[in-house]
Amino acid sequence: MKHKLITLGFLSLLAGLAPVQAQESAPFRSPFPSALNVAHTWNRSLTKKAGLVVGKQLAAEGVREVALPDLTLVGPSSDTPLLNTYGESPYLTAETGVEMTKGLQTDGQLKAFIRIEEKEKKASYVRPWQRVLDEAHAAGIATPAQIAASDTDGKDLGPCSDEFRKTALQVAHESLTLLKNAGSILPLDTAWVKCVGVTGDDGLVADMMPVLQQGLPCAVSTDTRTADLIIVFEDDDIDSGRMGSLLLTGKPVVVVLLNSRPIALGKALDASAILEAWHPGREGMQAIADVLTGAYNPGGKLTVAFPDFAFGHGLSYTTFSYGEAKADKQELAYGDTLRVTIPVTNTGKRDGDEVVQVYLRRPGDSEGPLKALRGFRRVNIARGETREVVIELPYENFQWFDTQTNSMHPMEGAYEVLYGGSSEDAALKSLPVSIR
Repeated sequence: MKHKLITLGFLSLLAGLAPVQAQESAPFRSPFPSALNVAHTWNRSLTKKAGLVVGKQLAAEGVREVALPDLTLVGPSSDTPLLNTYGESPYLTAETGVEMTKGLQTDGQLKAFIRIEEKEKKASYVRPWQRVLDEAHAAGIATPAQIAASDTDGKDLGPCSDEFRKTALQVAHESLTLLKNAGSILPLDTAWVKCVGVTGDDGLVADMMPVLQQGLPCAVSTDTRTADLIIVFEDDDIDSGRMGSLLLTGKPVVVVLLNSRPIALGKALDASAILEAWHPGREGMQAIADVLTGAYNPGGKLTVAFPDFAFGHGLSYTTFSYGEAKADKQELAYGDTLRVTIPVTNTGKRDGDEVVQVYLRRPGDSEGPLKALRGFRRVNIARGETREVVIELPYENFQWFDTQTNSMHPMEGAYEVLYGGSSEDAALKSLPVSIR
């Protein structure tokens, strides 16, 4: 029997894994969250688990080859749909791609090819696809012919396993990213919120209403006039007229974004809260309800920058403070690994996840990036607890663009190790280190 080659990203790839109900809009059509959702978890072990359950599901239906992951970097010149990728960071894309490929190939029944735009193969910047080939033993880079020869749209690959659905829900939970929460309007406080009004894109509202009516501990109606608080579901095209009218009511407005790309939020920025959900799959409906009620504390972080929110941004229902980090050495030579210990304290009133991010900056460098992500770790921290988060930076992580050789390699000289909960300079602390 001829082997099936499955291509495209998670959204298109998995749309056929279970029957699609006619009323389901695109964000909820796939049984599994999009690749971009997977990246927004910043969770290596969960990403590997996602690859495992997807691989099992595909292998059970006779699929033996899969053109995943898609390691094309998001940028102005990219032709790849954003939802099929892991975001704009070469480092995060490589880390996510390695774990996804390892998961897909865990049981030995599935062969994973890397999908990458042709122009990305020739890029002189950091090459995440090479990391995946070297570390995850991917079968190679899928050829245009292999990609063109395969199309799974509309194919029913059978019912999803319980393990598949549970993992899909976990990915949806961990990927939801709280962009704004003025006055801690979320989670919903039923002491004063007796009725929630739901509006927005008709398809999204139709999908979410039954879930919200069952999951929210208050009345839920599409009549916003009688509501204490309004939830509006928006896609790529925010209705500015509707948003303006909702804001004029004076009631708190919560915006839930189910978009496929970073967008200028316009009047939506004035909402009390903004929750980014991307395309979280069928289990994402429950995940959204859980975040709104506080049954789940969001911890996702952006892997693509918005016009109004930085890469790595994401809030929680608790707060975190960063102490002064310590490095086990101040100078690195070839073969060395820098160990940075970062004290992080949960200063809020509930347990929560924080993504500790480490960036590098090369002072005085005018050709390379202002800073580049080179380490991260998602950790759960109990309220009042301080965790000593250790992040290792191998010598190879200090590679920088060399204009003399037009290549990437560790450059001698001074670096700054920047650490914090997002890429915003105001949120980052620094340590000096040098390379020899």
